[in-house]
Amino acid sequence: MPKKRSIFSYIVWSACAVVVGGAFVATPVFLIKHVASYALFLQASGDIFVRVEETINKARGKETVRVADTSLMKEKSRIYETRVLSQPSFSVPENGVALFADLREMMIRLYRDGKLEAEFPIVSKGKPGSLWETPTGSYRVKTKEENHYSTIGNVWMPHSMQFFGNFFIHGWPHYADGSPVPQGFSGGCIRLSEKDAKNLFSLVDIGTSLFVTNGAGPALLLASADTPEEEQLGYRGIETFSPPPAISGSAAIVGDIENSFLFFEKKSQESLPIASLSKLMTALISVEAANQFQKIQVTEADVAAYGEAGGLRAGDRMEMGELLWPLLLASSNDAAYAIARQLGTEQFVRLMNEKSESLGFVNTFYAEPSGLDPENKSTALDMFKLVQHLWNNKRSLLEMTAERSHKKWRNIHPFASKSSFAGGKTGYIPEAKKTIVSVFSLPFSEFMERHIAIVVLGSEDIQSDVERLRVWVKQNFAYGLESPLESQQVEYTTEDLQDPSDSLSMIFTGDIMMNRGVEQVIHKNGNNDWMFPFLYTRDVLADADITFGNLEGPISDKGTNVGSKYSFRMDPKVADTLSSAGFDVVSLANNHMGDWGRDAFEDTMRRLQRAGVAYAGGGWNEKESLEPAIFDVRGKRVGFLAFSDVGPLWMQSKEALSGIAAIPAGNAGKTYVEKSVFQAAKKVDILVVSFHFGEEYEQAPNARQKELARLAIDQGARVVIGHHPHVVENIEEYRGGVIAYSLGNFIFDQGFSVETMAGLLLKVEFNGNNLAAVIPIPVRMNEYYQPEVE
Repeated sequence: MPKKRSIFSYIVWSACAVVVGGAFVATPVFLIKHVASYALFLQASGDIFVRVEETINKARGKETVRVADTSLMKEKSRIYETRVLSQPSFSVPENGVALFADLREMMIRLYRDGKLEAEFPIVSKGKPGSLWETPTGSYRVKTKEENHYSTIGNVWMPHSMQFFGNFFIHGWPHYADGSPVPQGFSGGCIRLSEKDAKNLFSLVDIGTSLFVTNGAGPALLLASADTPEEEQLGYRGIETFSPPPAISGSAAIVGDIENSFLFFEKKSQESLPIASLSKLMTALISVEAANQFQKIQVTEADVAAYGEAGGLRAGDRMEMGELLWPLLLASSNDAAYAIARQLGTEQFVRLMNEKSESLGFVNTFYAEPSGLDPENKSTALDMFKLVQHLWNNKRSLLEMTAERSHKKWRNIHPFASKSSFAGGKTGYIPEAKKTIVSVFSLPFSEFMERHIAIVVLGSEDIQSDVERLRVWVKQNFAYGLESPLESQQVEYTTEDLQDPSDSLSMIFTGDIMMNRGVEQVIHKNGNNDWMFPFLYTRDVLADADITFGNLEGPISDKGTNVGSKYSFRMDPKVADTLSSAGFDVVSLANNHMGDWGRDAFEDTMRRLQRAGVAYAGGGWNEKESLEPAIFDVRGKRVGFLAFSDVGPLWMQSKEALSGIAAIPAGNAGKTYVEKSVFQAAKKVDILVVSFHFGEEYEQAPNARQKELARLAIDQGARVVIGHHPHVVENIEEYRGGVIAYSLGNFIFDQGFSVETMAGLLLKVEFNGNNLAAVIPIPVRMNEYYQPEVE
């Protein structure tokens, strides 16, 4: 426990705070662009938390969770004030152009300088009373496109004029082959004939005011075109609303941090140890109470704290603000104590508790600044409110936690590689189990994103818990204009919850190369046991229906070295080792598969087949190399294709010549991928495509990677997995699929950097044909090139 400090520490701190306070605001750490007053924060969020205070129902002796089923909601103003839909008045403006759309009369009228100029019959609108009912209200034309592609309907919409979110005025839509969409209600857009849409498009500019009504005459008119959209928006459950997933966490909460709407609660007010989530408050107190420009020296007492995260050493000197990086990214306990020591650890902890009390966190207590003490306790609800406070008042701290790395410090948050990740923190001590806060940007339409916070305490598997909750919210709620519905929460017993064990699961690894230095440590340190590299990950690899990896080179004792700068050839024992480690299928499509010529390549295919490991991206001829490896799992056909965009082109398979699926350069390569993926997708329910592409050691995908990966999804792939950069690149969700641009190294002897010794396992789950979870599992190789789950 920290040493006791006298009240003198508080007096000294108070005096220093007055002196240095003016300097604080200049540092980048304090550049907060989105500031809301504390009074406004309480007004916006305080009441809702009282109204939704959780009561744990032990109905029939079974634990329950509470879920917002907004398909049943009424009187939304009693839940959150901004849900009140005001009815704007509208009058024909004396100057300029204005549009009036009457959905009852099915007519759009265009006024210019106060006079009616043209009328355009509406041929289709959204179904009244449905989720897709066309929204009424006051708007302005936001965008214009001659031909807009809807990723929701997978149709082209000619002469499109966007007026709100995913809603447009446009001509009759058509499919990619040119055939028109059948007659019927729209998805909420206002459809005109092709001719009328073209004429209206030519008469309307971006910014033109639009009033949409269900029968009010044009004598009523737009008082203000600037009515905040936020005051008209809300959540509702979709018609096929499904129960939430079962999670391992003892307590959890999921909510919109911008409007306080709660989707899910499980024991949200039970006080539990929070471990390193404590460091969020440590960071907040640091920026509010300590001079971030102050140079400090790390002491022996600081580094005596448990754990080595952060790489701090006694004698290191740095500015106070710089310590926030190891604190928040690497979860350094040393940094927590070094920060707290500047104000006196006892005084610093007192400030942590005072701040919690001032924010209304009645069930939160801090005993020390790092989270090592199990007496550091809070609730899922209080942690959610803390994230809200940071979002509104100290967003730069959350933005720091969203960075994948800074200088020598790497973010250990498991979701840091996701492009939708907007910040968060993890923690672990035995008494707390695993704890996590994650903020995601979640799309609810093509043009609208909301920021969702997920807090889980006391978890056995934070990655799975968070991801399943995130996907559940995304798949079961819509955000948009609302009509008054009944207000209530739905309670589910644990027996009603979705069982994740019913999902079809796949695990993907990074590059596997068991030659050179890896082979040396197997002989020297692993007692010639080829399973030595898989010692810490074998159970993880086995915990899936299908496990896939990239085989970076041939498995053979045949062939001749073709003289590559780096030539790999793995011992024949590796084939059976991969099978024993849990691999079901590997990619052969990479730049090292030809290092020892076609003889070694063909020997590799034979050995893998005998070992019972399927392969993709290679074959005895072109047809075989472009044929998916197919698995029948849980009633679904899952296929795997693989391509190399980095050659070698001399190893490309031909009509009667073995080789790999090497992508030609330029547009010919896009056509090659497009046709191959399209044909393969027709043969399976779920198609996985692997690409060997990108630039080595670059941590962000280039334009070519994005083009090929998205092309594969467009042609029917559901999962795209990238290899070759040898470092982790981001994960992206795209049109109902997922793209992992690079999983980095899994087993490889590239010990020259932190980044090349780190990798990512990716677990992807499907419920039926629906993507249910995309779970990143960070790994790091030790000195013996054994990946260990972080």
